[in-house]
Amino acid sequence: MKKTIWFRARLALSLMVALSSFNTAKATSAAPVTFGWDPSPDAAVTGYALYYRLADSSTNRRLDVGSAKIVTLHNLEAGSDYLFFVVGYDASGVESAASNLLSYRPPALSRLQISNQPDGTMSIQFRAAAGALCFVEYASTLTSPQWQTLGSATADANGSVLITDPPTGRSAMRFYRGLRE
Repeated sequence: MKKTIWFRARLALSLMVALSSFNTAKATSAAPVTFGWDPSPDAAVTGYALYYRLADSSTNRRLDVGSAKIVTLHNLEAGSDYLFFVVGYDASGVESAASNLLSYRPPALSRLQISNQPDGTMSIQFRAAAGALCFVEYASTLTSPQWQTLGSATADANGSVLITDPPTGRSAMRFYRGLRE
């Protein structure tokens, strides 16, 4: 007789809101995505697994997370649609029914973090896929038809990008946007 375990999860998504100026089909996402769920009240549940796949694929990938109720995924394809669900399982590996299905499209760039340095320099930081060539542009209004390139940088091994805007020659009001080649 096949044993059925009880598990009901409401898969929740926690992610960094991101600025994606354009989507690149095979680019790696800049921002990791974290999933969490409530624990099963069934004492037979010994662990959890997150399943995910590209929306246009029928092949699921399985990530066994053991007893953890949260998991973070890195390096998903930016601009691709993914589907996710979680299951509980018992000591024999028998899995519960799937949780709700969650869809998500990873961004190519993270949100810009701008900070004013003591010397008046503006520090513009964001994340992109490691090795990606990125640009920061600026304009005096958000609706400006003419954005100018402030600088470019290649994302380091951790995906971090830093570009600075010196105080000399800068107007009182300036807007920034990040782009990725």
